[in-house]
Amino acid sequence: MGAEAPPRCRLQFARQRRLSVYPDAFGMEQDICDVTMWLVTKFRTRFVHLWIDRHYTHQGRQIASLQAMTWDKQPDRLTPYATDAFLALGYEIADTGADTYAHQNCDGQHSRHEVLKAYGRIEGALEKWRPKPRSHM
Repeated sequence: MGAEAPPRCRLQFARQRRLSVYPDAFGMEQDICDVTMWLVTKFRTRFVHLWIDRHYTHQGRQIASLQAMTWDKQPDRLTPYATDAFLALGYEIADTGADTYAHQNCDGQHSRHEVLKAYGRIEGALEKWRPKPRSHM
């Protein structure tokens, strides 16, 4: 197999750079890109900007707040779906009121293969996370 192609998305480039220095450190770059690609594909919108705030004290899978913004007439309509996707991926979302910073977003520069992989990953996580309907038989 040949060498892996360099990332086109700025967030993936940042991930690659972080992993070269801190290979074992947790980063949420892949999750942000995957949720962004899933939202764009699932809801057939041209662009989604995930605005994710984290507290400076957060480590791992903690988010203070998030908002999925689009250029549609209802710019905030996808936020509940983005929230569910991050919860399904194991994140905790809670704003304690402490100081926050905005995490870098995905610019959407991904291959079709990456989009399909992200879509399958998020759909799979949601399928496992959602409660199953009870059978009354």
